[in-house]
Amino acid sequence: MLHPHPLKALLALIVLVTGLTAAAARADGDPAPTYQRERAAQKFKGCHWTDEMGKYTYECIKKNDGMNAHWCYDEALEVLCPAQLEAAKKSAIQNDQAAKPEN
Repeated sequence: MLHPHPLKALLALIVLVTGLTAAAARADGDPAPTYQRERAAQKFKGCHWTDEMGKYTYECIKKNDGMNAHWCYDEALEVLCPAQLEAAKKSAIQNDQAAKPEN
């Protein structure tokens, strides 16, 4: 009777357990991989939470029967933050131009 090399058997067991663990971790239902959520957070880091965003998120969650809170939050940022960030840029440009002395 042939016995497999113990190191090969251990390696196969480690690969099997790692694969099953990774599949189970992804099956938990995370709506987006962490790097995508982090990228969105960086994209809108200058955006401040407003009552309008809260109402938008609440209506989205209500529309989805209490589900998809992460997606609703991300959607609120996608929809409402660009206008807020653009307004902040325009304000900064206007303030910068007003602060420069004329020659």
